[in-house]
Amino acid sequence: MRPHRALSLLLLLLAAIGDARAQTATGNLAVTVEVVSACRVGASSLDFGSYGTGQTADLRAQGTIAYEGCGTAALRISLNGGTSGNVNARTLVNAGGSRLAYQLYRDSARSRVWGTGSNALSFTPSSGSGTVPVYGTIPGGQSAPVGRYSDTVVVTIDF
Repeated sequence: MRPHRALSLLLLLLAAIGDARAQTATGNLAVTVEVVSACRVGASSLDFGSYGTGQTADLRAQGTIAYEGCGTAALRISLNGGTSGNVNARTLVNAGGSRLAYQLYRDSARSRVWGTGSNALSFTPSSGSGTVPVYGTIPGGQSAPVGRYSDTVVVTIDF
């Protein structure tokens, strides 16, 4: 075989190999996410301290309800009736089932019961997280057995 002919054959072979490479195709990948509000109730509490059985004076206390990540749109915070199931007749209960009446209010004058519907607290926050005060009263004149009394009130935030 002549060198010139061998070189031509080699170049032809290399060209054929070059054309045999893999082909390429492109497409699109749609990537999506829906961001939802993470509004939640934070640490919240109200502790009355000590109530003397039969004391004549009302026992008052103030606590807080914390909210987090709620944005700055209008919020409505509702409180249910706790274990009594009645926002107008809330009761603290001890381990023996004895009850002690109390109430929660939206205002420091304790004239507006804090409940659900029209009795919820509606406001527009200046930031997405914060606290709102909750005012409580245990009316005086109640005789109750000695012991620890408690209630669990469900806090609901509509945003």
